[in-house]
Amino acid sequence: MNKTIPALATAIGALLLTGCSSSAPQTAPTIATTSQAAASQTAAAPESIPSANNEPDKTADFTTANADAPWVGQIKSVTETEKGRIRVDTSVVDPRGADGSEAAVTAIAICESAVALFGPSYVSVLEDDGTNFVLFGHSSVPKGACTEV
Repeated sequence: MNKTIPALATAIGALLLTGCSSSAPQTAPTIATTSQAAASQTAAAPESIPSANNEPDKTADFTTANADAPWVGQIKSVTETEKGRIRVDTSVVDPRGADGSEAAVTAIAICESAVALFGPSYVSVLEDDGTNFVLFGHSSVPKGACTEV
């Protein structure tokens, strides 16, 4: 029996030291933290969670920043398709006439607002049918300008 007690003490000591080792995995706290995070995310309603800067959907940020703009009701969605690339879907309709129509002026104002707000390298403003109407940062338009295409 005397040999059993020192062996048991050695085993317990080894377990305690392993628990203090920096290389030993510590799964219990990670699991508890993950469960707590999941519970808090489940409890919050999606509309009460504020938009994060790294989310691709920028619609709420854009419409809030431009709440007083006369064209804000024509915004369908604003999406960051890639880092620095903004796509603005609108209900604007290009009359297919000469450049500079009222619809083009609206689309250019929308583009300029996206450039000012997000500082992207590229913006495409699409008209109601999904075609490009105004571009910024594309090689076919003047550098630094939102231009009707």
